[in-house]
Parts: sequence; structure tokens; C-alpha cells
Amino acid sequence: MTTLLFLILLLLNLFSFFIFKKDKMNARNGKRRISEFFLCFITLIGGTIGSILSMQIYRHKTKKFSFISKILVIVLIQFIVFWRFIYHID
Repeated sequence: MTTLLFLILLLLNLFSFFIFKKDKMNARNGKRRISEFFLCFITLIGGTIGSILSMQIYRHKTKKFSFISKILVIVLIQFIVFWRFIYHID
């Protein structure tokens, strides 16, 4: 079970990394962009590390305060859920 969860999270983060990269390339080339909703959604469901790495490597959406705020809220939510899961707080 742990191996499956690790594999799923790895794939989600790889997907997230490349989706952020694709959106950056689309922005540079004037092509259709990937919605912020989808970028936030893929981050929320487990692609946080890939999202943040891609944002830093490609300098994508790093100056857009509203987007950074959404990502920070997602990270906070994930931290709380993880904390509750680990410590079984009711």
C-alpha cells in the first residue's frame, strides 16, 4: 500500500512539474494557457513538490501574488490534513 501511494505521488508530481512547464512555454509562445484552476487542482491532489519546483526552475507565476497565495493555502491545507492523519486528532 505504501509503495502504491509513493508511486501515485511520484507520478502526480512529475505530471504537475511538466504541466507547469507546459503552461510557461505556452505563455512564452502566445499559445492557449492552462487554467489556474487546473494548476491549483493538480497541486492540491498531491503535486505540490512538482508544482513548486517547476515554478522556481522556470520562474513561472512567481510574481503573481494571487496565485502564490492560493498555493500557500493549498500547502497549509495539506499540512493540516497530514498532521491530523499522522496524529489521529479528532
